[in-house]
Amino acid sequence: MEPIDMEEDISQLHPADPLPFALTDSLVPDIVFEEHDVEEIEKEPYNDDQPIFFPPELVNKGSLDSMTKYYCYLMELKQNFDYEVPVQNIMLLVRNQFDMDEKSMNIELEVDRGTLTVNMKYIGLKCLNSDQVILCRRFQLAVFQVLMYRKAEKLAEVLCDHTLGNNSEIDYLLLPSNYVGQSPLIDWLSVTSVTFSYEKACKNHVNCNADILIQIKSGLVCTCMIQNSLVTTPHNGHAYIISGLLTNINANSLLRLSDGCLMTYKEYYEKRHGINLCYSQVSFLAGRHIFRVQNHIQRRRKQKEKESSNAFVELPPELCCVVMSPISIITFYSFTFLPSIMHRLESLLLATSLKKMHLNHCVQNVAIPTMKVLEAITTKKCLENFHLESLETLGDSFLKYAVCQQLFKKYQNHQEGLLSIRKEKFISNTALSMLGCDKKLPGFIRDEPFDPKDWMIPGYNCGSYSLNEETLCNAKKIYVRGRRKLKFKKVADVVEALIGAYLSTGGEAAGLLFLDWIGISINFTNIPYERHFKVRAEKFVNVQHFESLLHYSFQDPSLLVEALTHGSYMLAEIPGCYQRLEFLGDSVLDYLITLHLYNKYPGLTPGLLTDLRSASVNNNCYALSAVKAGFHKHILQSSQKLYKDIKETVESFQELSLEYTFGWESEKSFPKVLGDVMESLAGAIFVDSGYNKEIVFQSIRPLLEPMITPETLTVHPVKELYELCQKEHYELRKPIVSHEDGISSITIEVEANGKVFKHTSTACDKKMAKKLASKEVLKSLKGASCS
Repeated sequence: MEPIDMEEDISQLHPADPLPFALTDSLVPDIVFEEHDVEEIEKEPYNDDQPIFFPPELVNKGSLDSMTKYYCYLMELKQNFDYEVPVQNIMLLVRNQFDMDEKSMNIELEVDRGTLTVNMKYIGLKCLNSDQVILCRRFQLAVFQVLMYRKAEKLAEVLCDHTLGNNSEIDYLLLPSNYVGQSPLIDWLSVTSVTFSYEKACKNHVNCNADILIQIKSGLVCTCMIQNSLVTTPHNGHAYIISGLLTNINANSLLRLSDGCLMTYKEYYEKRHGINLCYSQVSFLAGRHIFRVQNHIQRRRKQKEKESSNAFVELPPELCCVVMSPISIITFYSFTFLPSIMHRLESLLLATSLKKMHLNHCVQNVAIPTMKVLEAITTKKCLENFHLESLETLGDSFLKYAVCQQLFKKYQNHQEGLLSIRKEKFISNTALSMLGCDKKLPGFIRDEPFDPKDWMIPGYNCGSYSLNEETLCNAKKIYVRGRRKLKFKKVADVVEALIGAYLSTGGEAAGLLFLDWIGISINFTNIPYERHFKVRAEKFVNVQHFESLLHYSFQDPSLLVEALTHGSYMLAEIPGCYQRLEFLGDSVLDYLITLHLYNKYPGLTPGLLTDLRSASVNNNCYALSAVKAGFHKHILQSSQKLYKDIKETVESFQELSLEYTFGWESEKSFPKVLGDVMESLAGAIFVDSGYNKEIVFQSIRPLLEPMITPETLTVHPVKELYELCQKEHYELRKPIVSHEDGISSITIEVEANGKVFKHTSTACDKKMAKKLASKEVLKSLKGASCS
């Protein structure tokens, strides 16, 4: 785009007679409405004691039958990283079949060394008798108890608990799997490891091929039973996984201590633990500390180069007691991933339940992926690789676009002020959260990072949780596993994100269907719009010039007059101002630009998309584009102050870089009317073209070029300061705000590393003052960190 000639004549901005009414600080008419015209927005809050849902597919409240039917799913685990311990497949047995789309059955976990892919597929029905079910419950409880608490001292007590019987609420089984030929089967040999006893070990291994007995703390066992086992060492209470024999190490072998000293293992145990090892020639066991159960669905923070050498130990057999055998290190390692896998599966099942609630309401089927719904109910606080912000940004813009268009057509005699009040009744956080609560959305929202310690081990009810049944809007049941407080804005954000999810998948038709389900009925087609703005356009506006600038020919040129008429310009021939068209055009441009950014940069992080939208949709950006196009010379207005402000703004542009239309760089607030005119022109084209938003974008987009890209984006100083303080744990104190004679003054103060950094800025409006003060504090903080 050609640079603006700052010396261009702006004489057409002649002020006329004094205003018949006052202007606001934004230089728009300060219209006072009759009290009965303003309907109060409902402010009564919902109860903040909201449920946390748990999927019914994983619940069974009935007692065990002599034969219990399970649906079997094979979890195929694939390591996308190098590690000396491989993984094995896991069998998931549930009482209720899943109804999820196929893509949702694939899960990717974040591991320190890379990623782990989980492919889940249904393999058929299996019946287990009650003894087998209790055995499976005992096995999975034993493994998870050891992994969670990294000890086995209370295992016998836990496994004797009566809740392993008929009264389990969370009823599914996670079991190791092996193959016989091509058929995946339950690894029953590993499952029976939980029933290990020395008597059984001796009886079953009299004629073992290994035929090598080894002395452990409780007696002699065959080496085949000790090489793949879980053992405890009572002298220190630790539990270890045994993977084999160390034939080159025994009690007489030398051990190098951390200080570099050498001594035999026999000397070490006597000196450190007061234990005299009796079997000096017996090979030690290769042991490993219990694996840590981690959150593997959280964003990976850093890559581990190698595992700590402290994880591996050499154990004298005579100090070890076998707890489970035979069970391999592979099984324990694989089971460390299951809490994360099941947490993601629980979330996907909830997303599926939410999707079904909406689909039951729709006349037509909307094939929305379950992962899209899950993204929409996952907040940034969960710290996962996806969250709702992108979809919320998209849904927010579409909601505003749909509601504003509906109100514009329905209330054809309402001024912008009344339309805005009505709009808030639909799109405010309070309104959206109330609609969301009516549909029981809070129970589906995921708002906390996954903590494996809080994961509920299946098949075991120790009294720490209980599930209460609740009925959803589609008459389907779901379970409540707890209560929580949830901010109204979170519920509103999820409503907007779900709008975005349906919109991005099924287009505007799907978005409107979801709006109708949530309780906002929009009908674009059945409301005819009648124009009451009859004027000879050529008398007031150079129509041909504007049509050339906008690359659009108006069917009704009087729309151009309306779009360029400021509220101060009161002539008998012109029955109104641009505010109604600006109200409509604002929402149209917002939606068009947001949709453009969402589709053009599909790989962007949610936060970056939000920043791009904020940078592209704002008054300064529009105002700069309006001045570039010369629109300021054609505004019909009669305000001395507005004339002066526009003149000063145009002249001040000489100090700005006009390479980009982005307005964060400006240290002045542009008159709102300049941005408003860009929006009102968009509204005029939208109405004239029969509400064709594509024509609006074709016409207005060239005026906004070059648009902001991820490469040219600069973060707003207020946001940058906030994020810096969060990252570095600086204290960002509450801003000090004052107003005097129409001037806002803001002091921003940050305490960092024992020093206080603060700056006070003044401007015509509060937002600009805050931006300037934040910018200066950022400068000081960055300077201090570099020195």
